[in-house]
Amino acid sequence: MSNLSNSIRVEHLTRIYPGKQPVIANDDLTFEVKQGEIFGLLGPNGAGKTTLVYQILGLTLPTSGTIWLEGIDVAKHSKEIKRITGFLPQTGLPMRYVEVERALHYTGRLRGQNDADAKQQTRQLIEELGIGEYAKRYVHKLSGGILRLTNFAMALMGSPKVVVLDEPTNELDPQKRRIVWDMIARLNRERGMTCVLVTHNVLEAERVIQRVAVMQHGKIVAFGTPGELKLYSGGKVRLDFRLKDGESLNDNEFERMSALGEVVSKRTGDFSVQLTSNQVAAATDLIMTQIGMARLDDFRLSPPSLEDVYLEFK
Repeated sequence: MSNLSNSIRVEHLTRIYPGKQPVIANDDLTFEVKQGEIFGLLGPNGAGKTTLVYQILGLTLPTSGTIWLEGIDVAKHSKEIKRITGFLPQTGLPMRYVEVERALHYTGRLRGQNDADAKQQTRQLIEELGIGEYAKRYVHKLSGGILRLTNFAMALMGSPKVVVLDEPTNELDPQKRRIVWDMIARLNRERGMTCVLVTHNVLEAERVIQRVAVMQHGKIVAFGTPGELKLYSGGKVRLDFRLKDGESLNDNEFERMSALGEVVSKRTGDFSVQLTSNQVAAATDLIMTQIGMARLDDFRLSPPSLEDVYLEFK
């Protein structure tokens, strides 16, 4: 039986897709998500995250193992699960051929809201997400970012106990991404909403995630709070530096920096290096004396982020 202090309890969950070469999408997973927790599910494409999410929501049956959600056996009572969960998949949701406000209103009614409450929450979400000018527009005619916000609002309709969000900030500009992250944090804080968050945008999600599971090849390879997972970095420090437009590292500079740690170039002129604490002085000296401050736009040292930890497992 599930412990009711947990919103989600997964025990020995395995999902195998049959075929000439069977695929083990989830391999004997056991973990829990606490009530009122924002839980991050991280991992590369093909790690088994989507399969796991679909089983938690009762959309896919496990090959073996058990899932309880809010004390309910998911496999045995999948219809009941749908009434207490909200889901934002990566792909679009149904009700594409109605207006935005009607899509939200209908979703609330399907989750058991009365007409007045559904209308009130529809107006509130449209206002908070800043999509009022699109309220009368048909969903299938929306741009990618506004469609994403509409689907996010639909996932929140009816104030479900558990919300599963798969890449909620895809296609959003920085301002809209901030609105979404702030709303997730506020609903968790004020209403105790449990949230399972699947995302590759680890750097931004770190602001709200309380515990994390990192998946790889169907297994959980790391589990804990962001602080606990950062211990995997072994106390490393990240050096970030950006060269001015038109500047670049010559072969000698690149080789000397690479001798200290792997040099990652995120975009032209923008570099990141993972260093141990005893390498910081040598890296700083290289920046100051060989590359030179005159060639730099920015230069900083920082402790490891959750994104750094995640990349170590990819």
